[in-house]
Amino acid sequence: MMGLLTVMSPVSFVGAEQETSADMLVTGTYQVPEGWSEVETASSEMTKVYRKAEALEVDAASEITCSYMATNYSLQEYEQLRDMLTNDMVYSKVGAEISSTCTYTEKKDNLFILTADDDSKDYREIVYYVAGEKECFCVEVKEYRTEAESASAAKEKTPEETGKEIAVKFSW
Repeated sequence: MMGLLTVMSPVSFVGAEQETSADMLVTGTYQVPEGWSEVETASSEMTKVYRKAEALEVDAASEITCSYMATNYSLQEYEQLRDMLTNDMVYSKVGAEISSTCTYTEKKDNLFILTADDDSKDYREIVYYVAGEKECFCVEVKEYRTEAESASAAKEKTPEETGKEIAVKFSW
């Protein structure tokens, strides 16, 4: 079943079925596709971690982490935000091949996609950033190569494709 989560300000997450007086603080929502479940032991109030339902107890499994962060950048400064995020990845992922793409969500918000691919690791990292007004919604995907290959062979969505779907459908 597809879950709908509501992102609260500043960094709280509340399920759609929970109605509180804090609903006035809602800044955005995202949906987690069917087949992905929250890893409660790895999640917190500020960060939600998801794995395929059958891999919840597996240590070396692909996962998707959704979080919300405040930034110093307005919507008009999205290029500076993009540059800061790219530079941060370049300096934090030494030895990895870094690629950067810019596109839009379904709601026409700026969406930055950064990929760190280090051949010495059996996984790669893809991060989707939805830029908002001095805020950013982040979808971080840690995709194990063998898991992605198996999903592709079975004509299922890869973790990367699932993470992108979450980011593209996000709305403030």
